[in-house]
Formats: sequence, C-alpha cells, structure tokens
Amino acid sequence: MSADFIVDPPEKADLEFLDWMPSRGLLRRVLKFVADEVEDAALAAALREFVAGGYAFFSLGVYSAEHAGEIMKVIREKLPAAVEEWRPGHEGARQHIAELIELVEEAEAAPLA
Repeated sequence: MSADFIVDPPEKADLEFLDWMPSRGLLRRVLKFVADEVEDAALAAALREFVAGGYAFFSLGVYSAEHAGEIMKVIREKLPAAVEEWRPGHEGARQHIAELIELVEEAEAAPLA
C-alpha cells in the first residue's frame, strides 16, 4: 500500500503541492528513524505514536515550524546514510529517498509567508 508524506512546513509561502508517495512501510521506517534522531523528546514521541498507529498520511503542516524544521534537517542530513545501511547498494531505495530530500530542500528554500 502506498502512503503520502506532504512536505508543507508551516510559515512557508508559495509552495506547490510537494507530495512524496512511498510505500506505507517505507514511510513508517523513515519516520521511526527520524523519531530516533530528533532532539525534541515530545516530537520524537509524537512521531513514534504516528508510526505505531500505522497511518498512511503524514503532513509537516500539522507540526510547528520548529518541529517541521527539525524533521526536515534529519531527513536532509542523516537519512541518506541510514538508507545505505538499510539497503546497501540498492539504487532504487537511494533514488526514492533522494526524491524526498529534493522536496525537503525545495520547501526549506521557499520564502516565509
């Protein structure tokens, strides 16, 4: 089954619909990884709750700008190495994560609203 990760951090203007559509399993794995890497304990708990719930729709827009920024930073800075550990040498996995990172970078570069 597929899932949706909407890259729509609050306080950003002029964002097109930035939607990453991984499998539900990959979404959960990515968010579990992010939960393990963020510094804010409340954010980590919220992400773990999402993963435990098995949901298939995730939006940065429901988080504060600070929390969305922390999530995006982990994705951009730490996720590529993690994917290589999960699936060594798997070009498809790297490409799929690269798509998410591109969306995150586009959102981070967008002007503030």
